[in-house]
Amino acid sequence: MKGVAKLSGIIGIGLFLHTIYSVLQHRKYLRLTDQPFEGVPLDIIVECIISLLLFSWGIINSQNLIPIKASTHLAKKSYDSFDNRPNFTTFNNRGKYINEIIKNN
Repeated sequence: MKGVAKLSGIIGIGLFLHTIYSVLQHRKYLRLTDQPFEGVPLDIIVECIISLLLFSWGIINSQNLIPIKASTHLAKKSYDSFDNRPNFTTFNNRGKYINEIIKNN
């Protein structure tokens, strides 16, 4: 199953690169024939959606995904340590300037 998923991801990437090439060729064709650009043709849009689905399915199924459980990580912490963020502590504040203003007045 993982081999099929990886192959699906690779095919999805290849198909997406082909979609990009098709859009560039379509724009070049429109410039050469002096036609206005009114949008991407439907077959290119469908190809892009199929490549997205193939690539997504391949990425999701090619690995063992582990569920994220915050309860096991948070069970080790106390309630007081939830709000403790020392990286956000600042000591440069307006207190010393306000103190100088009060002393001068």
